[in-house]
Amino acid sequence: MSAKPVFFIPEFREPRETLRRLLEPHGEIRDGGARKWTEEEMVREAGSWDAIIVTSREQITARVIEAADRLRIVAKIGVGVENIDIPAATRCGVPVTNCPGSNAVSVAEMALGLMLAATRQIPQGMRSLGNGHWRDRVKIARELTGATFGIVGFGNVGRQLARLLRGFEGRILAHDAFVPPGRVRAGGAEPVDLDTLARESDVISIHCSLTPETRHMFDAARLRMMKRGTILVNCARGAVIDEAALAEALKEGLIAGAGLDVFEEEPASRDNPLFALPNVVFTPHQAGATHQARDRINQMAAESVLRAVRGERPDPAMLLNPEVYEA
Repeated sequence: MSAKPVFFIPEFREPRETLRRLLEPHGEIRDGGARKWTEEEMVREAGSWDAIIVTSREQITARVIEAADRLRIVAKIGVGVENIDIPAATRCGVPVTNCPGSNAVSVAEMALGLMLAATRQIPQGMRSLGNGHWRDRVKIARELTGATFGIVGFGNVGRQLARLLRGFEGRILAHDAFVPPGRVRAGGAEPVDLDTLARESDVISIHCSLTPETRHMFDAARLRMMKRGTILVNCARGAVIDEAALAEALKEGLIAGAGLDVFEEEPASRDNPLFALPNVVFTPHQAGATHQARDRINQMAAESVLRAVRGERPDPAMLLNPEVYEA
């Protein structure tokens, strides 16, 4: 057993310098490497870990947490924590933290990029030009200026997107069951219910967490509510949209197009039917991948870990189960 705290990082993303600089003076870093760890592999090794610093790739299950009898924290590199069994961590007295707001600007900028790419069909134009065509296949598109934008989820990312969209001089609608209407208005958007947003928006961008309530929030029925010219963008979690229903809606022309950075199954299969559709723009879950966001995330995660191994309480803004300190 190591005398120093052991920091296990199953997916050690680039750039690594910030995490190494902050953590190496205080313990041993164990790099999980390029492969995805299975639950069984983590259960076998977990007894030597004092901290798990995890992305969305590995599942930190109850079995893993229970096997990690030295564990003092699970720190998420990012925001969404659906891959961590927080109730199990709480039962075991292990704090779980994330990095709220760390990649909000990056994700909002990506959402705007997907809106523009999908509306103006930029990748399709690149493919057409690469195949030897010129203006004989130009698609007549719409401008975003003056459009009605719908933002689903008005947290850190949603507010940053609203800030960016104000330059388009349109109407900005927002739906968030957990944000008071006054805060939505203060962020430059008009609070509405989800069905109103679906019916009235020209472009819809999803920025909510994946929960049992939001899974398949955009199903066949809600997609049918939308305008035929609507563009649907998702930089949150893939399962907020029913992908099979979306593929049908796009084929039938019920909506105009989609810009997707996330998918129900990740890594996304190359056989995903959405990839074959001409009115979809897609990227490999890269919305938060900027140098600035990665640096902020690494600093926040390292701060939480170092506090925990010193026996201190993590920053309340990052701590997801404060009840472990109240027991």
